[in-house]
Amino acid sequence: MDLRWLTADERELEAAIENLDDDERPDVPGRSFVPAAIAYIVLLVYFGVAWLAFADSLDVDGGRVPAGAIIGLVVNMLIFVGLWYAALRFSRWLDKPPREAELRAWREHMTGMVNDVDIEPVGRATFVSVISGERRTARCDPRYSAPGVEFGNLASRTHSYLEWCYLATELPAPLPHLFLESAAAGPLPRELAAADIGQAMSVGQPFDRHFTLYAPTGYEHDALYVLTPAVMAALLDHATDVHVEIIGDTLVFFAPGPADFGTPEPWEAVDALWMNAVPLLVTRAQRYRDERVPDQALSRRILTFQEALATPGYTWDKAQRRIAPGGKRLERRKRGPRWSIARKHGFEAAALVVAQGVIVFALFGIGRAALQLYRAFIG
Repeated sequence: MDLRWLTADERELEAAIENLDDDERPDVPGRSFVPAAIAYIVLLVYFGVAWLAFADSLDVDGGRVPAGAIIGLVVNMLIFVGLWYAALRFSRWLDKPPREAELRAWREHMTGMVNDVDIEPVGRATFVSVISGERRTARCDPRYSAPGVEFGNLASRTHSYLEWCYLATELPAPLPHLFLESAAAGPLPRELAAADIGQAMSVGQPFDRHFTLYAPTGYEHDALYVLTPAVMAALLDHATDVHVEIIGDTLVFFAPGPADFGTPEPWEAVDALWMNAVPLLVTRAQRYRDERVPDQALSRRILTFQEALATPGYTWDKAQRRIAPGGKRLERRKRGPRWSIARKHGFEAAALVVAQGVIVFALFGIGRAALQLYRAFIG
């Protein structure tokens, strides 16, 4: 794996980015927009207060507008315009990414390019796993992809604080649903669906010290077929700090927290998994047949082969390999209520209420001033 851009000189890196076409350059996000949003909310409150102050200073009974009221309104509006311009400049500054973030994004982008992986963030995960959910409600950014494989960082859209670094690849054929919970990576968060504890099985030491293996009921021998001594040795050498999940024809390695792909370590970890653990699991998938599926049983395959030999002109259509229903999914249970969803939606609802309240307050100030003017000169 070519990692030279991760330590390249800033001027060399900037020159390389400048040489790219506009559509090839990375889109670097700016700073958080929250401070600007707060500034605009305060400005709208000030706008409403200014109009309320103007309305209260009108001489409704005398049917006139005092000079002081007009001067006060003009001064307040000038202050408002000046502050609005400052807030606009502030929001534009927030849109510009910090230099450090920009350099990190450039290093990640150039490293992906020289290693022939596409940089393709997505707002919806492309694979099903315990971290993406059945509905794939997760955002992947950054996401590096090549035919049959992808890796990067994944953030849940239903659990506001759950983030992972991951490597996902396609297997040539489906395997039973297996989950290996890494002791070094820590227990899964309470809000994720976890394999029922009764489905844990032992494969012996030293593997059991580093991983807890979960397999569907009745598929214990199939799990041992997949996890050969060579596979377990590769996982112990290169994957003890990540969880491993096999679900259908998808193999996923993941660990808690986002990885900094502007440094060599995540790339080296991905390379180690790809070169050592993945090929062995791909080989097991190529050879595995779920004997519980009638047309995949050994006796049925032998009979089909004999019929093909005995029948001139017979065309043998290779059946698509499948997993029996009992092996497709581990039984799941929720470890606890998903409090992060309540927190996330609570903050969103509170922000929406505050924004709507501020807009209504500003409109109320203008409306009250208009009513007072109507009463002074018309009513």
